[in-house]
Amino acid sequence: MRFCIFGYLFFAVMLTTSAQKSYFQQEVSNVISVSLNDQDHSLQGTIQVKYKNNSPDILDKIAFHLWPNAYSSQTTAFAKQKLNHRSTTFYDGKVSDLGSISGLKFVVNGIRANVESHKTHSDIIWVVLPSPLKPNQTIEISTPFQVQIPYSVSRLGHVGQTYQITQWYPKPAVYDHKGWHEMPYLDQGEFYSEFGSFDVKITLPKNYVVGATGSLQNPEEILFLEQMHQKTTDAIQVGKPLHAETPVSDKETKTLHYIAENVHDFAWFADKNFMVQKSQATLASGKKVETYAMFIKLGLWNEAVKYVTRSIEFYSQNVGEYPWPQATAVHSALSAGAGMEYPMITVIGDASSAKDLDDVITHEVGHNWFYGILASNEREHPYMDEGINTYYENRYLQKYYKSENRFIPQKITKFLGNNFSEKEATYLLFARNYLDQYPNQRSENFTMYNYGTDVYMKTAHLFEYAEKSIGTERFDDIMKTYYSRWKFKHPYPEDLETVFKEKIGNEADWLFSHFLSTNKKLDYKICRHHNHNHEQDVVISNKGGVPAPFTVSGMKGEEVVFENWEKGFEGRKKISIPNGDYDRIVIDQKQQSYELYRSNNEIRTKGMFKKVEPLQFSMLPIFDNPRKTEIGLVPVVGWNAYNKAMLGLHICQPIFPNRNFTMEATPMYSVGTKSIAGMAKTKYTKYFTKGFLHNISFGLAAKKFGFEELKLDDKIFSYIQLTPSIKFDLRDEPASNKSSDVEYKFHWIQDEFANFQDSTYFKDKTSNQIHQIYYTYSNPFILNSTLVKTGIQFQSYKDYSNENQFYIRADLTYTKRFRLKKSRFFEARFFGSMFPYNSERESKSISTRRDYVFTQGSIGLAYQPYSDQTNEHLFLGRTKESGLWSQQIAIQNGGFKIAPGISQANNLGNTNILLAALNLSTDLPFKYIGGIIRPYFDVGFYEPTDKVSSKDKILMSGGINIKLPGNVLNIYLPIYHSENIKNLYKSIDNYNYWKEVTFSLNLKLPTLNTLLNSVSL
Repeated sequence: MRFCIFGYLFFAVMLTTSAQKSYFQQEVSNVISVSLNDQDHSLQGTIQVKYKNNSPDILDKIAFHLWPNAYSSQTTAFAKQKLNHRSTTFYDGKVSDLGSISGLKFVVNGIRANVESHKTHSDIIWVVLPSPLKPNQTIEISTPFQVQIPYSVSRLGHVGQTYQITQWYPKPAVYDHKGWHEMPYLDQGEFYSEFGSFDVKITLPKNYVVGATGSLQNPEEILFLEQMHQKTTDAIQVGKPLHAETPVSDKETKTLHYIAENVHDFAWFADKNFMVQKSQATLASGKKVETYAMFIKLGLWNEAVKYVTRSIEFYSQNVGEYPWPQATAVHSALSAGAGMEYPMITVIGDASSAKDLDDVITHEVGHNWFYGILASNEREHPYMDEGINTYYENRYLQKYYKSENRFIPQKITKFLGNNFSEKEATYLLFARNYLDQYPNQRSENFTMYNYGTDVYMKTAHLFEYAEKSIGTERFDDIMKTYYSRWKFKHPYPEDLETVFKEKIGNEADWLFSHFLSTNKKLDYKICRHHNHNHEQDVVISNKGGVPAPFTVSGMKGEEVVFENWEKGFEGRKKISIPNGDYDRIVIDQKQQSYELYRSNNEIRTKGMFKKVEPLQFSMLPIFDNPRKTEIGLVPVVGWNAYNKAMLGLHICQPIFPNRNFTMEATPMYSVGTKSIAGMAKTKYTKYFTKGFLHNISFGLAAKKFGFEELKLDDKIFSYIQLTPSIKFDLRDEPASNKSSDVEYKFHWIQDEFANFQDSTYFKDKTSNQIHQIYYTYSNPFILNSTLVKTGIQFQSYKDYSNENQFYIRADLTYTKRFRLKKSRFFEARFFGSMFPYNSERESKSISTRRDYVFTQGSIGLAYQPYSDQTNEHLFLGRTKESGLWSQQIAIQNGGFKIAPGISQANNLGNTNILLAALNLSTDLPFKYIGGIIRPYFDVGFYEPTDKVSSKDKILMSGGINIKLPGNVLNIYLPIYHSENIKNLYKSIDNYNYWKEVTFSLNLKLPTLNTLLNSVSL
């Protein structure tokens, strides 16, 4: 039996092993001849590709990328992604600005080949081979092609007669041991290409200066560049560029010849205004590498060639020797990020400072190693090039600039406090909300923001932390081994991880199996400190899911007495520490790791409440100091028609970063009521890393304000409200930008009122309990955003006769915004409401806040102060019958912009049966004021309890909305009313037009998601 089992297992293992393909990579040699027409911005060329099949498979067709076709219409994957990123530059472009590749006639070994279109993408085709390509065989594929160069909106493009010729020729997709990797062109999401050679000839007007992949073969052009270098040096000395304006193209042309070996792409850049600086990098082996900078503006770029040279030497020293003969950086009109890399050449956009320029050049030059030489699949595993390269970029900046913060000016960081870390802030911005994404996933999966914060920055700092934990020498040995083993090949994440395991065993499992591949968080907590019998230890718990290594330090004041690295673990662990005189024990006191909460990383060795940070008050704490329990005290002033002026303090936690438990309160002294008014709220949020729920939030809000004035003796009545809630945020694909949630609120509201008996009254109280359950869905797609809110409100209460009553109301709001042009929208909002059950359906009384005996739950086409039964809006005069504050409204329920007032509540537009409304509004196509002056029109139907004519059931109103920036204040100037509204207004005492004017206030701060989804590029 033992033998049989062993034999079976051996046979199974052998089958599995044989089924797995050993490493191979195809070989592609390209010969390209192309000419530039700078009058119609086109390329005319031919390409011959020698394709060697080094795989063990027989191929019957080969996928080719035709990436210029990404710019051919508004329906390509590129166009859709730009819109999803809220960029409409390409969408709004002229037809003449589009790009394409055409004129293709594929011939394979002299035989015309058929072509199959891709099912989805116009920038991918399949070339069907006339006969199957067997292993180790080579075929020659050739075709003419013509490229219409698009206006620059991404990588390939032109601005006038400045040309960026990238992703421009028919290019075979990669076929490796995981299959074909055909992919559409994207702006966010880079490439994966086969290694080989390029022999390229470029014909263009003679006075163009060209930078390109490869070695230039023309002696006369090499001399021309030398002369341009000398002229540029002279121009720098006198401070004047070589050309005041773009020269006319020469009628005479030149043909430039470039050769490149062991590369997977070829790019070139041409401009008649380029100035040229030249230098030379010297590598440790003694090898010399020619370095160039080509640019059109003096100033920051005067030193650019030094940055190219220095970065070549830096990466060669720390990763592996640069293998090619030259490296060039060009300044051009890049529209896809700050820079973009190609073998031996990189294109750089505008920079704000010399350090910024050095930074971007270094990053892009560094890509010669991370993707140029170590050619991982950038589309599927972007962290392998962008993230790791950013790690080395950061090391370079540390060496030459010593600055921790790269984007936020030093003056601002000083204001934010000594504990502020840009690295930590960018991580916590999204991580505390569990909106970050793990780096090891496809480029398309990331939101536009997370592609930068997670793929680039998070990955870089994770590898920096790995370096700190194992030591720079060991880390460099790992990466140099990775480079030497995988240069000019296609490594996958598992190949990089294998090198780490070979060198340090499982010490980096926390990096590859947790941080890079899951959304688990790092959160160690010091539970206890023991000091007994001259021995000390601490008990530490891992509250997160990442068993990363960490440091434990003993501190005396600000002095580090001891510091030890500890191996990561899960669960709980007792750790012995050297005996000594310490004030406190701290985890990660240098703040090198991505700790989610640092407030639990410290314990004092003496005193009471050892884990509670000392209390600190400040005017307005911006960034959380984990070593302090910070309380913000901000003086505030408030006002409403009942409390009058209110003076108080806003008591809060630090604004940033978000935390799972929040509290804030705003107590104020009311001049009007001579009592305390204000509000407070607290919320606890539980986040989930998987499943259909993103988070659950438990909230409690409280408020107390005046809401009615008794004119008899100027008494002010107030309300007290408590609103517990629970909200379920549902998980959506992050890159979709969509969101949805379900929320339940219970409103307990206690109103004061005048209880009249005989000829006197006394102040009495009544309470109402209102339940709400709503589902909200949002899709902020920039061309036509959608917002849906639907749910029910119900309430059980006692009427004037002390009889039990009950209603249930169902609501639906559906809002669409259609983009007319940049920053101009047309909006259509539909609202419908009905009462499936209402025990007082036949009542002719409409609910208001004026009396404690009223019919509950009614709804109106207009949302006036008396309509706000749950006090959700900031109304300054809730029960005012006339005057300015009676004309305040909110865009809710029927959305009408009318406010005939509380005295007219029973007359028109309110119901406890049924209503429906449509609200239309639009921006105007005018510069500056088109988004401020906005026409609107409302039409609605309601079913009153009274018998009225059919025409009186329909209301219409229209006018001009003055919308102030930020949507803080909207003023509505009516121009048209239907007869029933017109007659209602005319029945008001002392009627005039200005009583028809209404306004709305919106003083709520936007959420993080709202801010991100409001950006329009």
